[in-house]
Amino acid sequence: MKTDDNLQMAYSATASASIRYCAFAKTAEKEGYRQISKLLRALAEAEKIQAINILRIIGSLGKSSANLATAIDGKTYDLTQRYPSAIEQADKDGNPMASTLFQAAINTTKTHIRLLNLALENLNRLKDSEYWVCSICGFIDSGDMPVACKNCGAAREKLNRTV
Repeated sequence: MKTDDNLQMAYSATASASIRYCAFAKTAEKEGYRQISKLLRALAEAEKIQAINILRIIGSLGKSSANLATAIDGKTYDLTQRYPSAIEQADKDGNPMASTLFQAAINTTKTHIRLLNLALENLNRLKDSEYWVCSICGFIDSGDMPVACKNCGAAREKLNRTV
């Protein structure tokens, strides 16, 4: 296996581990294991740092305009290829929960693409704004705190402001 392949594999593993540890931390917090949650969040942060370092080495980090364009391309692929294909397969497999999850991802991805395009088009003049992420479906809203998620209807308490 070549070094480039090893770097790609390591990136996938560390990025995935970071998300997994975040999910584990939420579970531990809900179960009352505060110290375990803190440890898992620390592990998640460490894995994220390693993933970012790998991106630097493989040259996948560019200027902000290039990074936004890459994000738009990835989200557009998800919207037009990945999720429709995943919905079709989930329907064939008789897995309505997965199909619903992928459909919700399509809905949120449309908004993500809109926000990314707006940022790219207004790179030097984007107005300062808050972003609110729904902890249920991943929908992103901007501006004042919404009353509820515009995608899934989750209550205001489920919306998290990004830092």
